[in-house]
Amino acid sequence: MSNALMVLVTLVIFLLINAAAIKMYSESVEQDLEDTIGTVADEDDLADIIEGFTVRRNEFILLFLLDGTACIAVLFLVSLIFTRKLAGHIMEPLTALSDGADRIRNHNLTQDIAYSGDMEFENVCHSFNEMREAILIGQEKNRKYEKARTDMVAGISHDLRTPLTAIRGTIKALLDGVASTSEQQKKFLETAYRRTGDMDVLLNQLFYLSKLETGNIPLTLNTIELSAFIGNYVKGKRELLENEETEVTADTQGITGYVSVDVKQLQRIFDNLLENSRKYAGVTPLRIKISLQRTENGFSICFSDNGVGVAEEKLPYIFDEFYRIDESRNQKEGNGLGLYIVKYLIEAMGGSVRAENADGLLISMEIREEKQNGR
Repeated sequence: MSNALMVLVTLVIFLLINAAAIKMYSESVEQDLEDTIGTVADEDDLADIIEGFTVRRNEFILLFLLDGTACIAVLFLVSLIFTRKLAGHIMEPLTALSDGADRIRNHNLTQDIAYSGDMEFENVCHSFNEMREAILIGQEKNRKYEKARTDMVAGISHDLRTPLTAIRGTIKALLDGVASTSEQQKKFLETAYRRTGDMDVLLNQLFYLSKLETGNIPLTLNTIELSAFIGNYVKGKRELLENEETEVTADTQGITGYVSVDVKQLQRIFDNLLENSRKYAGVTPLRIKISLQRTENGFSICFSDNGVGVAEEKLPYIFDEFYRIDESRNQKEGNGLGLYIVKYLIEAMGGSVRAENADGLLISMEIREEKQNGR
C-alpha cells in the first residue's frame, strides 16, 4: 500500500506539472498570436497565421499528452515489477517465520528456520531460532523438573513412611507389653526417638529448599579466615562423631586467607557434604578429609572421602535437584536435596563446585579470596 501510494502521488504531481506547462505554453502561443495579428493587415494572411498557431498548439498538446502517457505507463510498469519483486523478497523470510511459528504452535520445536539472504532478515530468523531453542531447552528442563518432583513426592512418602512405621510399631509394642523390662522399654524409646530425628532432618531440608526457591534466605556476607574456619569445623565434628567409625581431618597446608561468605550457610554446606559421605560412601571406617589449596583467584576447598565413589555417568547429575544415585531407594536413604543445596549456596556466594572420583568421591569448591588492607 505504501509503495502504491508513493507511485500514485508521483503520478498526480507529474500530471499537475504537465498541466501547468501546457497552460503556460498555450498562453505564450496566444500572446504571440495577438502580437502577430496586430502587424498583419491582409485577412488571408491573418487566417493562415491563426490556423498555423492553432495547429502548432494542438500538436504540442497532443505530443505532450502522448509523452506524459508513455512516461506514466513506463513508471507504473517499472513500479509494478519492482513492487512484486520487493514483495516476494520480503515475503520469503516472513513466510519462513510464519511457518516456524505454526510449527511451534503445533509443538514441533525440532526444526530451525533455514533462510539465507539479507542480513536484517537473517538476524531476525537467527533470533527466532534461538528463541525456539530456548523454548525447547526450557520444556525439556521443565519435563525433567516435573519428573524429579514426582519422584521426590514418591521418595518423601517412602522416607516418611519408614520412620513412621518404626515409631508406630514401637509404640504398639510398648502398649502390648512386649517390652517388659525397663531396659527394653528404653531401647524401644531410643529407636523411636532416633526415627523422629530422621524425619526432622528430612522436613528441615524440605523447608530450607522452599525458602531457597522463594528467596527467603538472604545471604549475610562476612569476612572470615578460611583455614581457621575449617579447623574449628573439623574439631567440632570430631567431638560429635567420636562414637562412630568416622574420621574427619583437615589439611590446610599452612595456607591462610580471607573469604567473604555467609558463615551459617558455609556451615550448612560442610554439614551436607559430611552427611552425603556418611550416607553413600559405603565403607567402614569412613575417612573424610577437608583440604585447602590456593588457586589463581582464591581458594579451592576439597572435601574427599575413601568411599566407593559415584559411577562416572552419574557424576554430572549429582548436584541436580532431587537427584538420587540409588533411584530404587532400596539401599540408601536420601532425598536428593543435600548436594543441590550445596551447589545453590556456593554459587550464591560467588563460587563454584564440581565432583570427581579420586579414590572415593571428591567434591571441590572454588571461592574467591577477599583482599585485606588493599593487598
